Amino acid sequence: MSDRREPEVDLALVFAVDCSGSVSNERLTMYIEGHAQAVTSPAFVAALANLPTGRAALAYVAWSNQDKQQYQVPWRVVDGPEAAAEWAQVLRAATPPGAGFTSISAAIAFCHAELLRTGVIDVVADGRNNDGPPLMAARDAAVAAGIIINGLPVLENDPHLDDYFAAEVVGGPACFVLPVRSEAGLLDGIRRKLLAEIA
Repeated sequence: MSDRREPEVDLALVFAVDCSGSVSNERLTMYIEGHAQAVTSPAFVAALANLPTGRAALAYVAWSNQDKQQYQVPWRVVDGPEAAAEWAQVLRAATPPGAGFTSISAAIAFCHAELLRTGVIDVVADGRNNDGPPLMAARDAAVAAGIIINGLPVLENDPHLDDYFAAEVVGGPACFVLPVRSEAGLLDGIRRKLLAEIA
């Protein structure tokens, strides 16, 4: 990851997004469009410009089973509106991997290995871990390495998923859970999540 994080950036952030069997094609499209719109939003671009280097390294990983994690957008440096638009274009053209179980733990472990050093893993999911290694062990290993894990749980299938995220998924200094209660609030939730992370 070190070579992919050059030049120096203020933030290395990987969006780790659920594409398991519980996620409809419509919601997958909303996940993609929500992140594309958030990265290209004037508010994000302006917030980025106010940081010391004005640069962020962003990646998007879709995941399901413990052995199924796929880059939708490999690590790219975003340093202004043109780079943000290119990042969004790559995401919109990507094809998600096939559906499977929900392995939040394997998604965190994969992203941890790709970050190597400090950074942020941003987990989006609508269900609980049901595949792969123990979740809290994966979370704790990433946090011990200096990584922050934030979460955006979608509560339509599980109204208490935000509590689960708070207890077992997120970790690190100033980590947060930003729940979304329905698909109607998904695009706005993704935008608010990204602005909180760049702040």
